[in-house]
Amino acid sequence: MRFSFLLAVLLTVGAAAQERPPAVVPAFDEAVQLAGEGRNDEALIAFRQRAAADPDDHTARLWIARLHERMGNSDLAEPVYRSVLLEDPANIDAMLGVASTLLDRYDADEAIEILEIAEGQAQESAVTFELLGRAHRLAGRDARAIEYFERAFAIAPTDDHRDRLETARLSYLHRIETRGFTEQFSGTSPDTRSGQVGLNYRLNDRVRVLGRGEVQRKFGVSDQRGGGGAEWRWTPATTLRGQILVGPDNLVMPEGDYLGEIEYTRGRATWLAGVRFFDFIGARTTVFSPAVVWLASERLVLGLRYASSWTETTAVSGSETGNSAHIEGDYRLYQRVWLHAGYAAGVENFENFSIDRIGDFRANTVSGGVRIPLQTLTTIVGNYERQWRRDNVDMGRVTLSLQQRF
Repeated sequence: MRFSFLLAVLLTVGAAAQERPPAVVPAFDEAVQLAGEGRNDEALIAFRQRAAADPDDHTARLWIARLHERMGNSDLAEPVYRSVLLEDPANIDAMLGVASTLLDRYDADEAIEILEIAEGQAQESAVTFELLGRAHRLAGRDARAIEYFERAFAIAPTDDHRDRLETARLSYLHRIETRGFTEQFSGTSPDTRSGQVGLNYRLNDRVRVLGRGEVQRKFGVSDQRGGGGAEWRWTPATTLRGQILVGPDNLVMPEGDYLGEIEYTRGRATWLAGVRFFDFIGARTTVFSPAVVWLASERLVLGLRYASSWTETTAVSGSETGNSAHIEGDYRLYQRVWLHAGYAAGVENFENFSIDRIGDFRANTVSGGVRIPLQTLTTIVGNYERQWRRDNVDMGRVTLSLQQRF
């Protein structure tokens, strides 16, 4: 009896399934239109339905992978791209898709292997050249990356291709910078005047040498210092940096300024940690400073830095500690205009560190400025800072700099 009842149920369900009308498969143009309108979830469902109806529809499966990638799910896109490439090893779109997802997880070597095959089959592809440029830059081969970015821009002179090319050039080329600032204090303190010139010269893809000279007149005292250092790209993602600046007999600026720093980039974030030692007449300050810079989007860059300092003086036994925190952001308002804003509690900038900021220095500083990178590889920077110190002392600083790549 029980068996007969179950059999009747199964036959009824089977008959209902046979009578159910077949699912309507969305038209290809309709699915593409959904994707073009940015309705990614609906487009993904439509292309999945098409792929379910015809598993050999590679075009639908490639669209599924593209939509996953567009929605920020490279881990879901990669196996779909690879499944198409496994069935059709000559499929250029599948090759480029796999390479793109590999770059998203920072695997430059395998991406280059795949892209070189794609380059041989589609020699004039801007997409292939752009991905090859990204891969070689990730692998630390900046010169090769620039060559591919140039080829991509020549074929398709889009804003995105131009930005990648200019960014690679700005990072790779030698650069020289002239910089000057003036400070105005409330009360009777005389204005400060400072000027400096710096050189960053590339010896090869991994080593750069640094040089810097500076003159300053502050509190009625004229000081000078100079020196240099080096940057070593230890790995494609890790850079070590060291610098020594000396100015014997300086009274306001340090007689010695020694810096050691490590920088590590992973994805959109660059992490830094540095130790800096300042030697003044009658005082010595050591600073430990971790920081992070995050590329939030192609238009927004955010930075956060903390600094802890220890100052020992000949007049007082023991040491005095200080703490500083910086937050800043850069926003691209137009194609070649970046706006800057920042806030600092404590020492606002250790590049301008002087005897009046040692110890437990307490101040609040707000800043704003503009940066204009020109097509001539010249960058113009202007910045204004307003600082409020203890004892009702205010300070305003105007800084102008000109950077030239060559």
